[in-house]
Amino acid sequence: MSIDTDLVSAALPAYDIGGELGRGGWGVVLSGRHRALGRPVAVKQLPPAFASDPNVRRRFTAEGRLLASLDHPHVVPVYDFVEQDGLCLLVMELLPGGTVWNRFTKEGFNAHSAVAVALACSAGLKAAHDRGILHRDIKPENLMFAASGALKVTDFGIAKVVGGQETLATRTGEVVGTPSYIAPEQARGHELSPATDVYALATMLYELLSGTLPFPPAGDAMAQLFMHAFDEPTPLTEAAPHIPPQIADVVMRGLATDPANRLPTAEAFGVELAEASTDRWGPGWLSSEGMPVMGADRIVTAAGLGIAPTPTLPDEEHASLPITRPHARSGTGEHPPPTAAPDADPDATAPPTAPARGVPPRTAPTPPTVRPSITVHAPGVRLVDVADTDLVPVRTVVEVPPPRVPFLVAAVLALVAIAVALIGLGNPVGGDPPPPGTLSVAGVDPALVAPVTVDLTQPLTVASAVPAGADAVTVTLEVLGRAVKSQSAPLIPGAGNVFATVAPLGGGYLVAGDLTGEVALTQAGQPVQAWEFPVETTQPAVTTAVAAACAALFLFSLAYLESFLRSLRRGRRRVSGTIGVPVSAGILAVSVVGGVWVLLGHQPTIATLVVSVVLAALAGVAAAIGASRIGLRRRRSRSPRRTARVRESADVGRGGA
Repeated sequence: MSIDTDLVSAALPAYDIGGELGRGGWGVVLSGRHRALGRPVAVKQLPPAFASDPNVRRRFTAEGRLLASLDHPHVVPVYDFVEQDGLCLLVMELLPGGTVWNRFTKEGFNAHSAVAVALACSAGLKAAHDRGILHRDIKPENLMFAASGALKVTDFGIAKVVGGQETLATRTGEVVGTPSYIAPEQARGHELSPATDVYALATMLYELLSGTLPFPPAGDAMAQLFMHAFDEPTPLTEAAPHIPPQIADVVMRGLATDPANRLPTAEAFGVELAEASTDRWGPGWLSSEGMPVMGADRIVTAAGLGIAPTPTLPDEEHASLPITRPHARSGTGEHPPPTAAPDADPDATAPPTAPARGVPPRTAPTPPTVRPSITVHAPGVRLVDVADTDLVPVRTVVEVPPPRVPFLVAAVLALVAIAVALIGLGNPVGGDPPPPGTLSVAGVDPALVAPVTVDLTQPLTVASAVPAGADAVTVTLEVLGRAVKSQSAPLIPGAGNVFATVAPLGGGYLVAGDLTGEVALTQAGQPVQAWEFPVETTQPAVTTAVAAACAALFLFSLAYLESFLRSLRRGRRRVSGTIGVPVSAGILAVSVVGGVWVLLGHQPTIATLVVSVVLAALAGVAAAIGASRIGLRRRRSRSPRRTARVRESADVGRGGA
């Protein structure tokens, strides 16, 4: 993004425009000076690619008016704003004291000064929230010090100007802003509220107190988004055991994953933090920090005197911000206090300012100074580096469809497949049945008695009234149209018919039970007539090789199915698992159809087998989709956790060496 200072000067004729002060996630900052007043200013310019959007310009004008009316000692004042000729410019106070992050990296903070920073930020956020303004990008880089030493919050409303109600990100998961402080509901693209800024504030305080962020470093932007959206932060007492537990508890309540369990407002967070700090360090702990906290009565009172009235819920006058809806996942915090009422005008007569006069100095020892474990935060995407067409709502990037629907579809399809296997489709006896009085097998007429009982170890007598010329008979036992046993014998003429005694069909160790029998009459090896009928052997099916094969197939396919699904749920074996689940489910269906045949005597048909296998495979596809959705979330958050464990192990190893 190139800067045309002449164009900026023409848009701001009352100012002398200087050089570039810096580039941030939301644009470029130029130096300037009001000619008549001699007042130095900072001029923030939105990138022209975004300023050319009429929706952005409309939001810029609305937010500019609102920000210009916001007057609070912990909020950087906006002196002017300009929207013309494709430019969107904000003219603000120039803060020469640097950012909180610069001071943190160079000098460090002890716990007292870290909490003082958070209290001042809470006071500024409270004033903005009362006016319906969310910040949406609280971080140490957006907190700056004035020449007087007062802390001021900058970049209010810029996220809303650019993205409206949406949080923007690239398709690879790089958010506009700083992903290290993004709230879960913000990462998911859900409704935002003052609790969203509380989460970022608590994250910043966590870092100032411990030197680390609540989540381990992520391998990529998408992994970081998924961690903030779905994971729980590391407890502060683990990251910084020296922090008093009552203070750590307030921080973790501000970091609750579910906004419904989080401290709901910046004032509520500030009051509880001030009370916990005063309870631990005494009423004068803030007196020597040289960092004033102003413009928020209850926070100031709690910090200076240790006594604060109970905050009340927001009244109708300050109800412009939406109430957060609860989400599915709950967080760490409990018992969120209600929102505090608006504080007094900071310019009113004698506002309370911490520390209060006459308060004795604290006697607690000064806590150790902490510096960050990193010198640069993982950057989000900067507006100056992307085109507006490259950005999409973050919910389209991070939102993973719930696995419930695919699992429900899989369960329904599996039940239908089992029902088909139990009931069966079609008639297993596919050929022509013998007419009554035409055929006798084992002494019974198959047309009148079904099934025909056959002993596989004994000879089988067959008699028939047949067309002239038949000279032999073949008896065959079939399953699914395939012959499994067969014997032939010559026909012997008798009184009005012919008969034959066929040798035993074979022992029942391979296949037995309910089968299809076929009797075929032949002449010189050519078929003359054939009939089919149901057969039941005297040998049980459960003692056959087929029964053992069905049992083994069932166990192996079930084991593989469970293994593939478990891998997919863990985010592993995505290709082999996606293929293996439906294949294993189809094989499992084959074993179920075989088991129904062996145990219940329901002879299968081709239609039964095919439909059951197809339904089971489709159920496997649906189950694989559901498991993959679970695995996607775990895969995105597992990498950073593993990286952190590896680093910890390496540190332990170096320490041992």
